[in-house]
Amino acid sequence: MTDSKSGIYITSLKLGSDSSEPLEQFYHWDDHEETDSVYSLQRYVERHGNRLRDKYLSWVHDLGESRIAERRLIDHLVFEDGLSYWWMTLIVEKSDYKSPIRDIIYLIAIREIISDQKPTKIRLVNSNLSVSEALSGLCMNLNITYEWEQLSDSLPPRLDFRYIFHALPHSVQALIGLARHMWCRWPFRKAKKTSWFGGDKSLFLCSYFSHVDTNLANKGKFHSYYWEGLHEVMRKLGISGNWLQHYFPHDAVPSPQKALNWVQSFNKKRRDQGFHTFLDTYLSWRIVMRVLKRWFRLMRISRDLSEIKHVFSLHGSGLSLWPLMREDWYNSMCGRVAIDNLLYIELFDVALSDLPHQKMGLYLCENQSWERALIHAWRKHRHGQLIAVWHGMTRFWDLRFFAGSRTVKSSKLYPMPQADLIALNGKMAIDTYLSAGYPKKSVVECEALRYCYLDKVRAGTRKQKKTKKIKVLIFGDYLPSCTIKTLQLLEAALPHMTVSATYTIKPHPAFHINPDDYPSLNLEIVTDHLEKILYNFDIAYSANRTSAAVDAYIVGLKVVVMLDNTELNFSPLRGQSDARFVNTPEGLAEALQTAGQNKIDRSEKSDFLFLDPELQRWKKLLSQSNPT
Repeated sequence: MTDSKSGIYITSLKLGSDSSEPLEQFYHWDDHEETDSVYSLQRYVERHGNRLRDKYLSWVHDLGESRIAERRLIDHLVFEDGLSYWWMTLIVEKSDYKSPIRDIIYLIAIREIISDQKPTKIRLVNSNLSVSEALSGLCMNLNITYEWEQLSDSLPPRLDFRYIFHALPHSVQALIGLARHMWCRWPFRKAKKTSWFGGDKSLFLCSYFSHVDTNLANKGKFHSYYWEGLHEVMRKLGISGNWLQHYFPHDAVPSPQKALNWVQSFNKKRRDQGFHTFLDTYLSWRIVMRVLKRWFRLMRISRDLSEIKHVFSLHGSGLSLWPLMREDWYNSMCGRVAIDNLLYIELFDVALSDLPHQKMGLYLCENQSWERALIHAWRKHRHGQLIAVWHGMTRFWDLRFFAGSRTVKSSKLYPMPQADLIALNGKMAIDTYLSAGYPKKSVVECEALRYCYLDKVRAGTRKQKKTKKIKVLIFGDYLPSCTIKTLQLLEAALPHMTVSATYTIKPHPAFHINPDDYPSLNLEIVTDHLEKILYNFDIAYSANRTSAAVDAYIVGLKVVVMLDNTELNFSPLRGQSDARFVNTPEGLAEALQTAGQNKIDRSEKSDFLFLDPELQRWKKLLSQSNPT
């Protein structure tokens, strides 16, 4: 054991022994290693994942139901039109991109370990002040001696705009965020907003204005990879699409003006391509004033609820999560998140009041806060059936997908806004959804639009080449740090390899790779669509979060996933026995060397994703709402 590693020392008397000699155990915070008296919190969390996840979800539910001044927290946050702002907070969203989910899960795990071992002393070796504050409070409540050995951060803070911005008070961040939003999005007011389709043959779709075929867009043709294949189904059924687009700047559409130009060209053929406009088209000074009015109200509520920190404890545990969730609470109530959420509420309200009555609506579902605003406005303006379309892969630790059965089935006032149905793209998604407590009647099967090309690839014949070299395809991640760790682990594995291999990387569009940075790998770069390249390889290697691993898995390649020591297992292949997970150079080398030259038959998992290229499930769903 070494004090330089992040982790926690738990000292207790030896159980079942007459000796008073203390027993000290060390739990790694950022490592999977386990030896005598050295354990891994990550391994503990994986072994007891269902129970720990349920405890977290129960805590979120109980927090909303907790009473302050004789009213539920949910009730304190109700706006005049019946929407409780509680459902739009970061606490309810549970996104690991925005909230310290892993640290909270670890603390819940530590509380379980304490219950089991009944220690006399705990020593934390870590750099995280919030974690130390939470553990200190827990030990005080349980009469356990506590020490904190504070490690220095591995990287000093960069004094750039982002660092300075986050150091500002939440209210200042909020006003800067509002000003920036107005400055960047005001040009969208030029887009048309009066050409919506009405009648039984119209369909509302709320989507992200990304993953658009840029070559076709430059020619005035709309094609979104999110909705691959559905465009043609709608045309054949005579359905006119009403597209409300979310714009976020990215490489393909870096400016609002370019996005606006594309949409204007799409709308020249609206009868064929549907009518398109942006949510921010409805931005106005009136909306800005309403946002500011509600923002001041939220700040007043936040001040009135100054004692809220006392209800942030995990029930019956003595563990308060306030130190870790304090930032999320104030950001949701007073900061940039509050401004963004209030803009969503106002913009969706105006947009859906302007929309002719729709019998059916679809939206891309990731259980983000804007979706609650959309659902509430849809109900408020009495549109028809609303369907959430889960377009990606379900992940065990992506808590946005889970709410807990008590929250989902609540019949109390101001329940969580939910769609009428959720369109799920495979058996794995359905099993996960039902196990989370959602009712079966709310599920509808639909093909995985983004993955249907795999049906053709899976049915093809793999190109066999007479070579003794293993051909490895590496998937880059959109997070630079993940891609770098993946390649560094592969470099470290090379000395342990006893067979020859070639390495080709398909970078994520958001992060480009320089092969010269990894000379020992002799990397080749490929940018072709996966449909064209998957069968050229024996094995796929990816980072923890990379969803492209699923494409390789469905086709029949062996898949190796790097477990990141600094996060939970977010791989969509978690739980699949024929996917390999590694975190050491030796483990990676062994996994690569056992890769056979032949495709794996995964025909028994044909419903892992619904891949019918004819989209019969989608046709049935849309035909029910739009009879010919």
